[in-house]
Amino acid sequence: MAILNLKTALPVRISAFLVILLISNILPKLVFAQQPDTISFPDTISFIDDIPVMETMNVEPEFSFSFDSPSGRIIILIVTSDDKKESVAQFYDEVMPQLGWMIKDSEYVRGPEKFQLLSSNNENGIIWRLSITPISPE
Repeated sequence: MAILNLKTALPVRISAFLVILLISNILPKLVFAQQPDTISFPDTISFIDDIPVMETMNVEPEFSFSFDSPSGRIIILIVTSDDKKESVAQFYDEVMPQLGWMIKDSEYVRGPEKFQLLSSNNENGIIWRLSITPISPE
């Protein structure tokens, strides 16, 4: 009788062990395969001082600057672009939330800082002012 129990119990235990092993190796891969390890951005994005810059934008270094102030960091990038205002706004509406910025009114907010995107027409295209500045107390 003990031999009969051993013959039926051993295959059940081995089968259970194999099922557990299979689940423990495959299930995490299936679950985590759908979740990216990091945020991936298109190749058309570069960053200058935490500000994403589209590939089609040309940074004007003589008008751009950054420094730390007692109230926080101040980063101003002046860029030109031939892209339409709507496509630039859509780009930042898609990218900035992935970087932790929340859209609030016409600016983006993250912690004690705000990111603003302002445009001005020029005979050579559109000039953009991209800035990260401290949120001023109201």
